[in-house]
Amino acid sequence: MPQGIHDLGGMRGFTLPARDPGSSLDEEWKRQVWGLLFGLAIPGVSTGGRAALEAIPPDMYLSMPFYARWLYIQEQALLASGVVTAAELAEPDGPLSNPNLGDFRPPTGAEVIAFLEQDASAEQDLAVDPLFDVGDRVAAKNDYPYGLTRMPGYVRGHEGVIDRDHGVYPFQDALPPGAERRPQHLYSVRFASVELWGSRGNPRDAVYVDLWDDHLEPA
Repeated sequence: MPQGIHDLGGMRGFTLPARDPGSSLDEEWKRQVWGLLFGLAIPGVSTGGRAALEAIPPDMYLSMPFYARWLYIQEQALLASGVVTAAELAEPDGPLSNPNLGDFRPPTGAEVIAFLEQDASAEQDLAVDPLFDVGDRVAAKNDYPYGLTRMPGYVRGHEGVIDRDHGVYPFQDALPPGAERRPQHLYSVRFASVELWGSRGNPRDAVYVDLWDDHLEPA
């Protein structure tokens, strides 16, 4: 079963020649792209976040710098919502239409900073019984779902130990139509390096991966 384009850990032939750190806003166009992301709080416009990023065709995804991917999904969201047209994107200095955005007002710089500084934790104060306890030995399900998933391909089918229970959070994976998105416990699971990489792993190393109840089963 092929893995998603994002499950690059441990896959041969996908070593990038130069790592794009993605976090340094060292060029003006990157700052503009990131600012546009916060400015697109327009009713009826949704960039789709990481689900949209994972829908970028693999050949495009691998050839794009980090912020170019975010620009691409913002362009697609604006096209889908009718805010801009393909002709306007192709000729930005040409005539522009005037879409009806209602009473939309772009956020100010101060409002964006206030948004970034707020407590944005998605933890939910709900009485949900955990399926596992700290110290339990578990296995990541050997499952390859379509769409967005937070479970890296390189841990699927491997065993680890529950190191920490973060609490109850909304399940972030894409679900089939009609499936219930139930809040559940999120854990930090410790995978020994040799469990993941075999003889090439260092016995002193480990990888910690945050996984939900639905990602795990008893080992």
